[in-house]
Amino acid sequence: MKVQNILIIKLGSIGDVVHTLPTLHSLRKNFPQAHIAWVIEPKSRDILINHPDLNEIITFERTNSTWRTIGAFFRLVKKLRRNKYDCVLELQGNLKGGLLAWLTGSSSRLGFEAGSSRVERFSTLFTNIKVEEGDVPHILERNLNFARKLGVEDREISFPMAIGREEKEYIGSFLKEKGISDRQIVILHPGVTWDTKRWPRERYARLAEEIQGRFENVAVVLTYGPGERYLAEDIRKLSRSSPIVSPPTTLGQLIALLERSQVFVSSDTGPLHIAAALGKRVIGLYGPVDSRRNGPYGRGNFVIKKDLPCQPCWQKKCSSRACMKGIEVSEVREKVELLLETYNAEEKIRGQEAKGASKKL
Repeated sequence: MKVQNILIIKLGSIGDVVHTLPTLHSLRKNFPQAHIAWVIEPKSRDILINHPDLNEIITFERTNSTWRTIGAFFRLVKKLRRNKYDCVLELQGNLKGGLLAWLTGSSSRLGFEAGSSRVERFSTLFTNIKVEEGDVPHILERNLNFARKLGVEDREISFPMAIGREEKEYIGSFLKEKGISDRQIVILHPGVTWDTKRWPRERYARLAEEIQGRFENVAVVLTYGPGERYLAEDIRKLSRSSPIVSPPTTLGQLIALLERSQVFVSSDTGPLHIAAALGKRVIGLYGPVDSRRNGPYGRGNFVIKKDLPCQPCWQKKCSSRACMKGIEVSEVREKVELLLETYNAEEKIRGQEAKGASKKL
Protein backbone atom coordinates (compact mmCIF):
# COMPACT_ATOMS: atom_id res chain seq x y z
CA MET A 1 0.00 0.00 0.00
CA LYS A 2 1.33 3.44 -0.94
CA VAL A 3 1.46 5.69 2.14
CA GLN A 4 2.22 9.25 1.05
CA ASN A 5 -1.07 11.05 1.64
CA ILE A 6 -2.81 10.11 4.91
CA LEU A 7 -6.08 11.33 6.42
CA ILE A 8 -7.00 10.84 10.09
CA ILE A 9 -10.68 11.14 11.01
CA LYS A 10 -11.07 11.88 14.71
CA LEU A 11 -13.50 14.73 15.21
CA GLY A 12 -13.58 14.99 19.02
CA SER A 13 -13.92 14.82 22.01
CA ILE A 14 -10.78 16.28 23.60
CA GLY A 15 -9.78 13.08 25.39
CA ASP A 16 -10.32 11.00 22.25
CA VAL A 17 -8.09 13.35 20.26
CA VAL A 18 -5.35 13.16 22.91
CA HIS A 19 -5.50 9.37 22.81
CA THR A 20 -4.90 9.47 19.05
CA LEU A 21 -1.76 11.66 19.22
CA PRO A 22 0.64 8.69 19.69
CA THR A 23 -0.81 7.15 16.52
CA LEU A 24 -0.09 10.38 14.65
CA HIS A 25 3.46 10.43 16.05
CA SER A 26 4.10 6.82 15.01
CA LEU A 27 2.90 7.58 11.48
CA ARG A 28 5.18 10.61 11.22
CA LYS A 29 8.24 8.70 12.50
CA ASN A 30 7.74 5.90 10.01
CA PHE A 31 6.51 7.96 7.05
CA PRO A 32 8.55 11.18 7.41
CA GLN A 33 7.80 12.39 3.87
CA ALA A 34 4.05 11.72 3.99
CA HIS A 35 1.44 14.46 3.99
CA ILE A 36 -0.74 13.85 7.06
CA ALA A 37 -4.07 15.67 7.47
CA TRP A 38 -6.59 15.44 10.31
CA VAL A 39 -10.33 16.18 10.21
CA ILE A 40 -11.50 17.64 13.52
CA GLU A 41 -14.28 19.74 15.03
CA PRO A 42 -13.52 23.23 16.42
CA LYS A 43 -13.88 22.26 20.11
CA SER A 44 -10.69 20.16 20.00
CA ARG A 45 -8.79 21.94 17.25
CA ASP A 46 -6.39 23.83 19.55
CA ILE A 47 -4.72 20.54 20.52
CA LEU A 48 -3.46 20.19 16.95
CA ILE A 49 -2.43 23.77 16.16
CA ASN A 50 1.30 23.91 15.29
CA HIS A 51 1.63 20.18 15.98
CA PRO A 52 5.06 19.10 14.71
CA ASP A 53 3.80 15.82 13.22
CA LEU A 54 0.86 17.26 11.27
CA ASN A 55 0.79 18.95 7.86
CA GLU A 56 -2.83 20.03 7.72
CA ILE A 57 -5.82 20.57 10.00
CA ILE A 58 -9.19 20.32 8.28
CA THR A 59 -11.99 21.69 10.44
CA PHE A 60 -15.55 20.41 10.19
CA GLU A 61 -17.64 23.41 11.23
CA ARG A 62 -20.93 22.26 12.74
CA THR A 63 -23.65 24.83 13.43
CA ASN A 64 -27.00 24.95 15.21
CA SER A 65 -28.67 24.84 11.81
CA THR A 66 -29.19 21.33 10.44
CA TRP A 67 -29.16 22.54 6.83
CA ARG A 68 -25.97 24.56 7.30
CA THR A 69 -24.29 21.59 8.94
CA ILE A 70 -25.31 19.35 6.04
CA GLY A 71 -23.94 21.95 3.63
CA ALA A 72 -20.66 22.12 5.57
CA PHE A 73 -20.45 18.33 5.52
CA PHE A 74 -20.71 18.11 1.74
CA ARG A 75 -18.26 20.97 1.22
CA LEU A 76 -15.88 19.02 3.42
CA VAL A 77 -16.46 15.86 1.37
CA LYS A 78 -15.73 17.76 -1.84
CA LYS A 79 -12.42 18.98 -0.41
CA LEU A 80 -11.43 15.53 0.83
CA ARG A 81 -12.22 13.84 -2.49
CA ARG A 82 -10.09 16.43 -4.27
CA ASN A 83 -7.13 15.55 -2.04
CA LYS A 84 -7.07 11.88 -3.19
CA TYR A 85 -5.81 10.21 0.00
CA ASP A 86 -3.80 6.99 -0.22
CA CYS A 87 -5.33 5.82 3.04
CA VAL A 88 -7.91 7.05 5.53
CA LEU A 89 -7.83 6.14 9.23
CA GLU A 90 -11.41 6.20 10.55
CA LEU A 91 -10.82 6.38 14.29
CA GLN A 92 -14.12 8.04 15.17
CA GLY A 93 -15.96 4.72 15.23
CA ASN A 94 -19.42 6.06 14.47
CA LEU A 95 -21.71 6.41 11.47
CA LYS A 96 -20.60 9.97 10.74
CA GLY A 97 -16.92 9.02 10.71
CA GLY A 98 -17.51 5.91 8.64
CA LEU A 99 -19.61 7.74 6.06
CA LEU A 100 -17.02 10.50 5.81
CA ALA A 101 -14.24 7.94 5.23
CA TRP A 102 -16.24 6.23 2.47
CA LEU A 103 -17.08 9.51 0.75
CA THR A 104 -13.39 10.46 0.47
CA GLY A 105 -13.16 7.93 -2.34
CA SER A 106 -9.97 6.43 -0.92
CA SER A 107 -9.44 2.78 -1.81
CA SER A 108 -7.79 2.08 1.58
CA ARG A 109 -10.12 2.92 4.48
CA LEU A 110 -9.03 1.58 7.87
CA GLY A 111 -11.57 1.11 10.66
CA PHE A 112 -12.15 -1.05 13.72
CA GLU A 113 -13.66 -4.45 13.03
CA ALA A 114 -17.31 -5.17 13.80
CA GLY A 115 -17.89 -6.03 17.45
CA SER A 116 -15.18 -3.70 18.76
CA SER A 117 -16.10 -2.03 22.04
CA ARG A 118 -17.69 1.43 21.90
CA VAL A 119 -17.83 1.31 18.08
CA GLU A 120 -21.15 1.81 16.31
CA ARG A 121 -22.04 -1.25 14.26
CA PHE A 122 -22.97 0.53 11.04
CA SER A 123 -19.72 2.52 10.93
CA THR A 124 -17.84 -0.66 10.04
CA LEU A 125 -19.79 -0.98 6.77
CA PHE A 126 -17.88 1.95 5.26
CA THR A 127 -14.31 0.74 5.85
CA ASN A 128 -12.58 -2.03 3.92
CA ILE A 129 -9.42 -2.70 5.97
CA LYS A 130 -10.34 -3.93 9.44
CA VAL A 131 -8.23 -3.15 12.50
CA GLU A 132 -8.36 -5.55 15.44
CA GLU A 133 -8.61 -4.13 18.96
CA GLY A 134 -6.16 -6.70 20.26
CA ASP A 135 -5.83 -7.72 23.89
CA VAL A 136 -4.76 -4.31 25.21
CA PRO A 137 -7.32 -2.56 27.44
CA HIS A 138 -6.54 1.13 26.87
CA ILE A 139 -8.06 2.95 23.89
CA LEU A 140 -4.75 4.72 23.22
CA GLU A 141 -3.01 1.39 22.59
CA ARG A 142 -5.93 0.15 20.52
CA ASN A 143 -5.64 3.25 18.34
CA LEU A 144 -1.97 2.42 17.73
CA ASN A 145 -3.13 -0.73 15.95
CA PHE A 146 -4.08 1.52 13.02
CA ALA A 147 -0.42 2.45 12.56
CA ARG A 148 0.61 -1.19 12.96
CA LYS A 149 -1.86 -2.15 10.24
CA LEU A 150 0.25 0.05 7.96
CA GLY A 151 3.38 -1.87 8.91
CA VAL A 152 4.51 0.35 11.79
CA GLU A 153 6.02 -1.71 14.62
CA ASP A 154 7.21 1.24 16.71
CA ARG A 155 6.27 0.67 20.37
CA GLU A 156 7.27 4.12 21.64
CA ILE A 157 4.31 6.10 22.97
CA SER A 158 4.84 9.84 22.72
CA PHE A 159 2.56 12.89 22.95
CA PRO A 160 4.22 15.83 21.20
CA MET A 161 2.07 18.89 21.90
CA ALA A 162 2.77 22.47 20.82
CA ILE A 163 2.01 25.32 23.25
CA GLY A 164 1.91 28.76 21.69
CA ARG A 165 3.97 31.71 22.93
CA GLU A 166 0.91 33.95 23.33
CA GLU A 167 -0.87 31.28 25.37
CA LYS A 168 2.15 30.95 27.67
CA GLU A 169 2.34 34.72 28.12
CA TYR A 170 -1.39 34.92 28.95
CA ILE A 171 -1.04 32.30 31.68
CA GLY A 172 2.22 33.82 32.92
CA SER A 173 0.48 37.18 33.36
CA PHE A 174 -2.39 35.53 35.25
CA LEU A 175 -0.06 33.72 37.65
CA LYS A 176 1.96 36.89 38.24
CA GLU A 177 -1.20 38.94 38.86
CA LYS A 178 -2.35 36.42 41.48
CA GLY A 179 1.10 36.31 43.09
CA ILE A 180 1.57 32.59 42.53
CA SER A 181 4.09 32.47 39.70
CA ASP A 182 6.75 31.00 42.02
CA ARG A 183 4.44 28.51 43.76
CA GLN A 184 3.56 24.92 43.00
CA ILE A 185 0.12 24.56 41.46
CA VAL A 186 -2.54 21.93 42.04
CA ILE A 187 -5.39 22.19 39.55
CA LEU A 188 -8.90 21.00 40.39
CA HIS A 189 -11.21 20.69 37.39
CA PRO A 190 -14.78 20.01 38.61
CA GLY A 191 -16.62 20.25 35.29
CA VAL A 192 -17.89 17.16 33.46
CA THR A 193 -19.83 16.35 30.30
CA TRP A 194 -21.87 13.59 31.97
CA ASP A 195 -23.66 14.27 35.24
CA THR A 196 -22.85 10.72 36.37
CA LYS A 197 -19.12 11.60 36.37
CA ARG A 198 -19.59 14.54 38.73
CA TRP A 199 -17.81 14.57 42.11
CA PRO A 200 -19.70 16.77 44.61
CA ARG A 201 -18.58 20.41 44.66
CA GLU A 202 -18.53 20.41 48.48
CA ARG A 203 -15.78 17.80 48.34
CA TYR A 204 -13.72 19.81 45.89
CA ALA A 205 -14.04 22.74 48.33
CA ARG A 206 -12.85 20.63 51.27
CA LEU A 207 -10.04 19.15 49.19
CA ALA A 208 -8.79 22.66 48.36
CA GLU A 209 -8.85 23.56 52.08
CA GLU A 210 -6.91 20.48 53.11
CA ILE A 211 -4.27 20.84 50.39
CA GLN A 212 -3.57 24.47 51.20
CA GLY A 213 -3.61 23.72 54.91
CA ARG A 214 -0.94 21.07 54.40
CA PHE A 215 1.36 22.82 51.89
CA GLU A 216 2.29 26.49 52.31
CA ASN A 217 3.95 26.78 48.90
CA VAL A 218 1.01 25.34 46.95
CA ALA A 219 -1.72 27.31 45.20
CA VAL A 220 -4.97 25.56 44.29
CA VAL A 221 -6.42 26.74 40.98
CA LEU A 222 -9.93 25.89 39.78
CA THR A 223 -10.31 25.46 36.02
CA TYR A 224 -13.46 24.99 33.99
CA GLY A 225 -14.83 24.47 30.51
CA PRO A 226 -17.29 26.56 28.46
CA GLY A 227 -20.30 27.57 30.58
CA GLU A 228 -18.84 26.13 33.81
CA ARG A 229 -17.31 29.15 35.54
CA TYR A 230 -20.26 29.26 37.96
CA LEU A 231 -19.18 25.84 39.25
CA ALA A 232 -15.65 27.02 40.01
CA GLU A 233 -17.04 30.15 41.70
CA ASP A 234 -19.39 28.03 43.84
CA ILE A 235 -16.46 25.91 45.02
CA ARG A 236 -14.39 28.99 45.79
CA LYS A 237 -17.21 30.35 47.97
CA LEU A 238 -17.70 27.01 49.72
CA SER A 239 -14.00 26.66 50.56
CA ARG A 240 -12.51 28.52 53.52
CA SER A 241 -9.11 28.59 51.79
CA SER A 242 -10.38 30.66 48.82
CA PRO A 243 -8.80 28.74 45.93
CA ILE A 244 -8.08 30.78 42.81
CA VAL A 245 -10.50 30.64 39.90
CA SER A 246 -8.71 30.63 36.56
CA PRO A 247 -9.48 33.35 34.03
CA PRO A 248 -11.55 32.52 30.94
CA THR A 249 -9.35 30.44 28.66
CA THR A 250 -9.32 29.04 25.18
CA LEU A 251 -8.35 25.39 24.99
CA GLY A 252 -4.83 26.47 24.01
CA GLN A 253 -4.57 28.74 27.07
CA LEU A 254 -5.88 25.96 29.30
CA ILE A 255 -3.16 23.66 27.94
CA ALA A 256 -0.58 26.32 28.84
CA LEU A 257 -1.97 26.48 32.39
CA LEU A 258 -1.90 22.69 32.73
CA GLU A 259 1.72 22.74 31.58
CA ARG A 260 2.57 25.02 34.54
CA SER A 261 0.94 22.74 37.13
CA GLN A 262 2.40 20.00 39.30
CA VAL A 263 -0.76 17.98 40.09
CA PHE A 264 -4.13 17.75 38.34
CA VAL A 265 -7.36 16.33 39.83
CA SER A 266 -10.65 15.69 38.03
CA SER A 267 -13.12 13.10 36.86
CA ASP A 268 -12.80 11.59 33.38
CA THR A 269 -12.46 14.82 31.36
CA GLY A 270 -10.55 16.07 28.34
CA PRO A 271 -8.23 18.27 30.46
CA LEU A 272 -7.34 15.22 32.60
CA HIS A 273 -6.01 13.45 29.51
CA ILE A 274 -4.19 16.57 28.33
CA ALA A 275 -2.48 16.85 31.73
CA ALA A 276 -1.43 13.20 31.56
CA ALA A 277 -0.10 13.70 28.01
CA LEU A 278 1.94 16.66 29.26
CA GLY A 279 3.56 14.37 31.83
CA LYS A 280 1.82 15.93 34.82
CA ARG A 281 0.93 13.96 37.94
CA VAL A 282 -2.75 13.14 37.55
CA ILE A 283 -5.46 11.84 39.87
CA GLY A 284 -8.56 10.60 38.06
CA LEU A 285 -11.87 10.14 39.90
CA TYR A 286 -13.72 7.39 38.06
CA GLY A 287 -17.30 6.16 38.24
CA PRO A 288 -19.36 5.10 35.20
CA VAL A 289 -16.42 4.89 32.77
CA ASP A 290 -13.94 2.02 32.58
CA SER A 291 -10.60 3.41 33.80
CA ARG A 292 -8.73 0.52 32.17
CA ARG A 293 -9.95 1.78 28.80
CA ASN A 294 -10.15 5.53 29.41
CA GLY A 295 -7.94 6.20 32.41
CA PRO A 296 -5.07 8.74 32.50
CA TYR A 297 -2.27 7.15 30.50
CA GLY A 298 1.24 6.97 31.88
CA ARG A 299 3.19 5.96 34.95
CA GLY A 300 2.84 7.71 38.27
CA ASN A 301 -0.83 8.60 37.87
CA PHE A 302 -3.61 7.46 40.17
CA VAL A 303 -7.18 6.35 39.55
CA ILE A 304 -9.56 6.45 42.52
CA LYS A 305 -12.76 4.47 42.13
CA LYS A 306 -15.20 2.30 44.05
CA ASP A 307 -15.42 -1.28 42.84
CA LEU A 308 -19.20 -1.47 42.75
CA PRO A 309 -20.97 -4.33 40.92
CA CYS A 310 -22.52 -1.86 38.47
CA GLN A 311 -19.19 -0.39 37.34
CA PRO A 312 -18.46 0.45 34.61
CA CYS A 313 -21.99 1.17 33.39
CA TRP A 314 -21.28 3.90 30.77
CA GLN A 315 -24.60 5.51 31.75
CA LYS A 316 -25.15 9.27 31.52
CA LYS A 317 -28.04 9.21 34.00
CA CYS A 318 -28.20 7.64 37.44
CA SER A 319 -30.39 8.42 40.43
CA SER A 320 -27.80 7.51 43.07
CA ARG A 321 -24.35 8.22 41.55
CA ALA A 322 -23.03 6.00 44.35
CA CYS A 323 -19.75 5.39 42.51
CA MET A 324 -18.79 9.07 42.59
CA LYS A 325 -20.30 9.91 45.97
CA GLY A 326 -18.37 7.00 47.46
CA ILE A 327 -15.02 8.70 46.76
CA GLU A 328 -13.91 10.42 49.98
CA VAL A 329 -11.92 13.65 50.27
CA SER A 330 -9.32 11.90 52.43
CA GLU A 331 -8.57 9.38 49.65
CA VAL A 332 -7.90 12.12 47.14
CA ARG A 333 -5.93 14.32 49.56
CA GLU A 334 -3.60 11.45 50.44
CA LYS A 335 -2.79 10.93 46.76
CA VAL A 336 -2.22 14.67 46.23
CA GLU A 337 0.16 14.72 49.20
CA LEU A 338 2.05 11.69 47.88
CA LEU A 339 2.43 13.22 44.41
CA LEU A 340 3.60 16.58 45.75
CA GLU A 341 6.09 14.94 48.11
CA THR A 342 7.39 12.80 45.23
CA TYR A 343 7.69 15.87 43.02
CA ASN A 344 9.62 17.78 45.70
CA ALA A 345 11.96 14.83 46.29
CA GLU A 346 12.66 14.54 42.55
CA GLU A 347 13.27 18.29 42.29
CA LYS A 348 15.76 18.08 45.16
CA ILE A 349 17.65 15.27 43.41
CA ARG A 350 17.68 17.20 40.12
CA GLY A 351 19.01 20.25 41.93
CA GLN A 352 21.81 18.25 43.53
CA GLU A 353 22.72 16.67 40.18
CA ALA A 354 22.80 20.06 38.49
CA LYS A 355 24.97 21.44 41.28
CA GLY A 356 27.37 18.51 40.94
CA ALA A 357 27.56 18.94 37.17
CA SER A 358 28.37 22.66 37.50
CA LYS A 359 31.22 21.89 39.92
CA LYS A 360 32.77 19.51 37.37
CA LEU A 361 32.76 22.31 34.82
